[in-house]
Amino acid sequence: MSATPGRSEHDIRPPVGALPVTGHPAIDAALAAMDLGDDVHTHVDAFAAAHAAVQNALNPPDQPQPPHP
Repeated sequence: MSATPGRSEHDIRPPVGALPVTGHPAIDAALAAMDLGDDVHTHVDAFAAAHAAVQNALNPPDQPQPPHP
C-alpha cells in the first residue's frame, strides 16, 4: 500500500508542490519563480519566462573574451 493516496510505490514523479532541483542555480530559480495560478490565461507567459531563463542559462549570450597578456 502506498503512503501517499493516489501514488504507487513505483511513481518517480516528485510530490505535487515539490520544487525540482536541477543543480543549476539559474534554472532552479526560474522554476521556483514559475507561478501557475488558477487563471490559465497567465500560464503561457509563465512558461515563456521560465523557458527564456532556461535558454539563457544553457546558452548564455556571447561575452567578450578578456585580452590575453
